[in-house]
Amino acid sequence: MTRIHILLLLIAAGLAIALYRMLSKGGKTYSFARTQTISFLSDGSEHVVQGTESGSIIITSKTVLIDGLEYLHKPQGNEPLQAVLDYDENGLRSVRVFQHGGEKQYFIDKSAATSASKQQATA
Repeated sequence: MTRIHILLLLIAAGLAIALYRMLSKGGKTYSFARTQTISFLSDGSEHVVQGTESGSIIITSKTVLIDGLEYLHKPQGNEPLQAVLDYDENGLRSVRVFQHGGEKQYFIDKSAATSASKQQATA
C-alpha cells in the first residue's frame, strides 16, 4: 500500500472512532429545523436573526451535542454553563447555547419527533 492509502485509512479510522464515541454517549436524539441567534449590543439592545438551519441534537446526562459540538448543560465545580434546555408542557422546546456576546437557540423539530414516534408505534 502507498503512503496515501495508509494516511486515508488512518483518517477513516479516526473518524470512525470519533463517531462511535459521539453516538455511544447514551443520550436522547432530537432534530432541529430552526435557529435564532441573539447578539447583545453595547447599548443594551438585542439583535435577533432567524435561521432555517437543520441538524441533530444529542442530550446526555451532562452534555449537549449539536452537530458534533459538545456543550455543558450540567457543569460541575468550576466548569462554565454552556447550554440551557428549555422545556414547555410538550417536552423539550429548544436548546440555548451561550456564545461570546450572545446566544444561539436551536428549536426542536416537533414534526420529526411525532413522525418518528408514529413509525415506532407501527413497527
